[in-house]
Amino acid sequence: MRARSRLQVAAALAFALNALLPGNTWAQFPDRPIRFVLGFGTGGPTDVIARTLADQLSKELGQRVVVENKTGASGNLATQAVAIADADGYTYLIGATPLAVNHSLFPDFPVRFGKDLMAVAAIGANANVLVVRPSLNVKTVAEFMQRAKAQRDAVSYATVGVGSSSHLAGVAFDLAAGSTMLPVGYRGGGEALKDLLGGRVDAWFAPIPSVLGSVQAGDLVALATTGPRRDPQLPAIPTMAESGFPGFDIRLWVGVFARTGVAADTIREMQHVTARAMQSSEMQSALEVQGIAPMSMSPAAFDAFVRDEIKRWQTVVAAVRK
Repeated sequence: MRARSRLQVAAALAFALNALLPGNTWAQFPDRPIRFVLGFGTGGPTDVIARTLADQLSKELGQRVVVENKTGASGNLATQAVAIADADGYTYLIGATPLAVNHSLFPDFPVRFGKDLMAVAAIGANANVLVVRPSLNVKTVAEFMQRAKAQRDAVSYATVGVGSSSHLAGVAFDLAAGSTMLPVGYRGGGEALKDLLGGRVDAWFAPIPSVLGSVQAGDLVALATTGPRRDPQLPAIPTMAESGFPGFDIRLWVGVFARTGVAADTIREMQHVTARAMQSSEMQSALEVQGIAPMSMSPAAFDAFVRDEIKRWQTVVAAVRK
């Protein structure tokens, strides 16, 4: 009996020592603050979601999760910061649609998904809505397409920068419709909305929360949403697919990413605590306010989703470069 007891004690000590070895970080994870890096400014939908998630994960993990806004280069500065961080599981990217777009938009950018970055957890996605000024006198996507095809630059549409979802949705529309609209760049959504309401631009593939009040007041006409299903905020408005553009799916999606090389146990822990945080009333409320629908998928499915997004944007970005 004494021999068996000694063996049990030895086994327990061996397990404890093994957990303290440098390669076995999961047993101690996390023992210091975790950093979320995102390539968007403060106050926007992605920033709000990142900070709410950080607060919930801080509670789940018992360590602070801090958010760092590292803007510039269409999100590439934030992406690179995470890709070159230590592979210790303490730095994560809150990535979004531009992560996939940039693969084609910046072919010389050295960071690549699958090689330098890996998917950790999906958060959510929101569709845009094609809205037009009432004086354009169109009520359907078909009428809008007819107007846009009348001649080159016959219709202008607002964008908030090259490579933004509002810009790429317009390019995708032109490719599918055979039209050539005129993109008009703005520094932000507030300026775009002001000019659209003032009649100085014709249309906008806009984030739904940005224009919902104007649509409900009748100041703008909503023609179609850009997601795969009708949006609960505008249930009476058809999708682009329902309006004669099958497969049209332009959404801003958001997820958590890590640099490759982070220990598998650490990634699994982050996946699990993120899933729990997503169920909190705080996260659900933040997503609803920002018009973002939660994305529920396994890590493997999210990885495949991002890879498909990268391929899908190649054709659209090629058209931007012409």
